Amino acid sequence: MHHIIHYGIAFMISYLPLNGLRCLLYKLLFGYSIKNSKIGIGTILVIAEVTIEGATIGRSNVFTGPMSLVIKNGASIGKNNLFVCNDWTIREEFKDNHYDRCLILAENTLIADAHFFDVAGKLSLGKGTWVAGRDSQFWTHGAGIRDRNIHIGEHCYIGNAARFAPGSELGDNVLVGMGSVVTGKLATSNAMIGGVPARLIKENYDWRSKQFIENP
Repeated sequence: MHHIIHYGIAFMISYLPLNGLRCLLYKLLFGYSIKNSKIGIGTILVIAEVTIEGATIGRSNVFTGPMSLVIKNGASIGKNNLFVCNDWTIREEFKDNHYDRCLILAENTLIADAHFFDVAGKLSLGKGTWVAGRDSQFWTHGAGIRDRNIHIGEHCYIGNAARFAPGSELGDNVLVGMGSVVTGKLATSNAMIGGVPARLIKENYDWRSKQFIENP
C-alpha cells in the first residue's frame, strides 16, 4: 500500500511544469539528494536512495523498486527508459542471495532512449560510456544465478538492441555491435566485440576514432 501511495505522489510530482519544483519536491518528500540537475517531465522516481549531481534526465523515464541510484556529473539519460528493481529482492527468503540493488552511472555517461535495466544486482557504467540506439537490455538476475552484477568499463559504446546477461563485464573503450548478446566477462580493452554470444572481433581498436591503435 505504501508503495502505491509513493508511486502516486511521484507521478504527480513528475508532471509539475517546472524542473526546479520537481527536484525540490523529490528532495523534500522522498529525501533524495539532487543537485544542479534536470529531471524531465513525466520521469518518475520511486526508489530507496537517490544521489544525482550535475546530470540531465529526459522525459518519461521510470525508476522503481528498492534500489539505490547514483548518477554523477555530466551524465545524460534520454527518454522512455525503464529502471526496475522488483520487491521480491528484499524478501526474507532471499536475504542470503546478496542482491545489491544498485545502479551507478559515472561521469559523462550517456543512455539514449527506450532501454531496459534490471537492477536486482549491481549495475555500473564507467565514465564516458554510451548506451546508444534503443531497446538494449541489462539483466542482473536469473534462475540459479549467483554471479549477477554487470560492470561496463569506461568509454564503451553499446550499439542498438544489445543484451547483457547476469555477470557480464566489459573492459574500457569497447564497442559492442548492434544486436550482440554479452554473456560473460570480456575484459579486453580497446576492442570491438559482437555476435550471439558476443566474442572478440578486433583488438587494439578505438571506436572513437574508428581506427586501430598502434602497439607500443
